[in-house]
Amino acid sequence: ERSFRAKLRQPAHLALRLSAGELPVAAKYAGAMELERIVLTPLEPGDHAYEQFEKFERREPQLGVHVGLRRDCGSTLAPVGSPRRVSDRKLTKFVFTGAVKNFPSPDVEDDNVNYLAGLHEIAVRHEYTDGRDVPRLLLRSVEFEGPFYESWPPESHRNIFVEFDRPEDRPAYAREIIRQFATRAFRRVVDTAELAVLVGVFDRGFAEGASFEDAIKYALQAVLTSPQFLFLIENSSSPAPEPVDNDELASKLSYFLWNAPPDERLLELAASKTLRSQLDGEVERLVADPRFSQFVGEFTSQWLSLDKFDVVETDRAKFPKLTGHMRRQLRREPIAFVEHLFRNNLPVKTLVESDFVMVNNAVADYYDLGDDVESGFEFAAIEHDRSELGGVLAQAAILAGLSDGRESNPVKRGAWIARRIVAEPPDDPPPNVPALEEDTRQLTLRQRLEKHRNQTGCMQCHSKIDPWGLPLEEFDASGRRKAENVDARSTLPDHTEVAGTNDLKRYLANDRIDQLAYSVLKHLATYATGRTLSYSELEYLKQHGVQLKSRDYRMHDMLRFIVASPLFLEK
Repeated sequence: ERSFRAKLRQPAHLALRLSAGELPVAAKYAGAMELERIVLTPLEPGDHAYEQFEKFERREPQLGVHVGLRRDCGSTLAPVGSPRRVSDRKLTKFVFTGAVKNFPSPDVEDDNVNYLAGLHEIAVRHEYTDGRDVPRLLLRSVEFEGPFYESWPPESHRNIFVEFDRPEDRPAYAREIIRQFATRAFRRVVDTAELAVLVGVFDRGFAEGASFEDAIKYALQAVLTSPQFLFLIENSSSPAPEPVDNDELASKLSYFLWNAPPDERLLELAASKTLRSQLDGEVERLVADPRFSQFVGEFTSQWLSLDKFDVVETDRAKFPKLTGHMRRQLRREPIAFVEHLFRNNLPVKTLVESDFVMVNNAVADYYDLGDDVESGFEFAAIEHDRSELGGVLAQAAILAGLSDGRESNPVKRGAWIARRIVAEPPDDPPPNVPALEEDTRQLTLRQRLEKHRNQTGCMQCHSKIDPWGLPLEEFDASGRRKAENVDARSTLPDHTEVAGTNDLKRYLANDRIDQLAYSVLKHLATYATGRTLSYSELEYLKQHGVQLKSRDYRMHDMLRFIVASPLFLEK
């Protein structure tokens, strides 16, 4: 009986914080046997359970609201705003707002009797990240209100039908509405001739019996379909290079650093012809603004080809950790990393070799760093002591995107480094390259590559591609370091020998730092101008970009360099 009872003894399985003093203890047990005793053991600082409990207490749960529909294929839920961190134990009211147009439509198929749709769902839930325990939330009530307007008419209406001292004077009121709208749409003061054409559209519609609002709508449609709105127009008087004017500069600057139209301040500086003289200060202001994140997101996605990660189908059986939720979080990592480099003006070498990673709870868990991060969905810089981590060459979204979803692909990875990191793109492959005649399934990947590139017509291209990708063979198709040792040695195009990813990082951050900086400048300038650069423009970047080397080619300095260059200031 004693040995049987010993087997039933339960090790400590619950940690809790109790207030000082005497406390009544009661227990309810639904099992077949009676409890013999309950043992409470004080935990001392330094004890593993003590430290885990303190981490648990420090975690702040996140609350999210989702609205959507239940369909025959499952629920379709869209988030309302962003998750909110719950940091106070007091009863607190949280308000989530969103536009109805952003949520799934309750349309049904009239002729499909088996179609289950139109049943609205509201989900209020913990926003999960990596599955770790978080303090639970107790909801007292949920209120749903809509449509909701803080004032009437809504802001969207007031932005068009602006205040006017003589609203009963329809022609004058229409002219003012169209003038203000066209000024915002054209990103400059609309000239007299343009305004006359647009007002004429209103006059014709109003004369033919359209309501005032509909006649205004006709004029605004003309604005939104005009070249002045759809394009960033730069007018030149001759084929020779000319300085962009202040209006053109305002639009060019805001679409470069914000991916958005110029705000009131930029337009005012352009109208007063003082924008060029205050350009440095405006660059600082635009970078400090939250809208700078819009530029970083789109620029990084294009520059680092993150669309490849969007479309690759990963083998779910082989890489179960790469779930849909995890993919969405990993997709954000390179963008958060590059934004951190820009906002903190870090040296360009940090792009490939960094002693920190930008992670949130989910991404940290993917890299087995979960216990080091308590930031929820927000990305934060944390130091790492893992040799394989740091820099874009070790980020899962990039590595997984440069695979076939099952196996790593040094050719894709090598071509990506050549094009995106060192700006030494290989030539296009020749047409009609024959397949290998013999069966190569029993050969290693390195042996298959050697056979392929030793074919006539293949060697010239692959000698500039494969050497860059072979060091990254240390990472599998999910972007994680392989468990087994692999041969990641490579002889780079300039005959430098590297033993793996870390050697490649050091080589790029030191021996090829000028080319790395040139690559960043090239991709920034291409994005800023919205076109392919000419030979002379590329040479300008090579010759003049080295002036940034004395300050270690810092990322924010590169932005300022591009904006101040003839590539940006001339047309």
